[in-house]
Amino acid sequence: MKKAIRNTAIAAGLGTLGISAVMYRCGISRKLYLLPKLMAVMQKDGDAQRQYKAVMPAYEAGKAWFEAQRTVEKHLFSFDGLKLYAHFLRCGESKCTVILCHGYRGSGLGDFGGIVRYLYEELGLNILLIAERSHGKSEGSHMTYGIKERYDICGWARLIASEYPDHSIFLYGISMGAASVLMTPTTELPENVKGLIGDCGYTSPDDIFRVVARSWFHLPAFPFVNIAEVYARIFGHFNFAECSAKEALSQTKLPVLLFHGTADDFVPAYMSDENYAACSGEKKLVKIKGAYHATSYYIDFEKYTEALSGFIEKHREKQK
Repeated sequence: MKKAIRNTAIAAGLGTLGISAVMYRCGISRKLYLLPKLMAVMQKDGDAQRQYKAVMPAYEAGKAWFEAQRTVEKHLFSFDGLKLYAHFLRCGESKCTVILCHGYRGSGLGDFGGIVRYLYEELGLNILLIAERSHGKSEGSHMTYGIKERYDICGWARLIASEYPDHSIFLYGISMGAASVLMTPTTELPENVKGLIGDCGYTSPDDIFRVVARSWFHLPAFPFVNIAEVYARIFGHFNFAECSAKEALSQTKLPVLLFHGTADDFVPAYMSDENYAACSGEKKLVKIKGAYHATSYYIDFEKYTEALSGFIEKHREKQK
């Protein structure tokens, strides 16, 4: 009997370690591992998927427009030695640049394809479309949910500030990119940065990973997330508890504009409520009714762009 109990305990322990390792590989490692099969199971034909299909024409049109422009490839080296890439599109003599920061396992055009043309043609912004670490052409083996990405975004801001000292800079992120942007106040941002824009960003890496454990894996946070975070420290060299958007927003007076879809079933909308409450400076939260994750500007373009244009026009330096 004792031997059976011991063997059962060992099997349960090994199973827990194994499941946590899968969570780590799917959620943090750049290598896809089992993620494609997992996503195929998750993406059932529901309201969210119908909404994503409906917005595809607008996305495809914006993507095609951007790819037809003459952009300049830029790169920088991160604080930990990774070579990162971005594409820069200059808008005439504009002295205002927006740095676009995409989400988890996404891409710049994947997240901003439907609005990038508006930013350029209607708002007159220079566009820096970055590839986050461990995405696209940028180097890296782990996604750190904003812990290291916030320093990369700061690096891009400092690069633009050094090349264009008289430019106003806005940091604009979606999903993981939003959380990363909202955590940048803990870095040494240049004075050129005039505002932060976050669309469906989460409150902290730890918070969202616990939500993902429930929604993707149908598992309790303890002990699985705790063990996965140990793997992250060992292999990814970061700690989910190092920083949070709420903590960073409480420490800055930079103006903040937040968006969130009310039907978001990936990053819960209450997370933007909490980020908004944490802001210590000027702030605005815009909820888009019926929008799922990262679809807000597609679902109510007028409401979204009215808030976005008002925010940028208010805080950009007036050109002489």
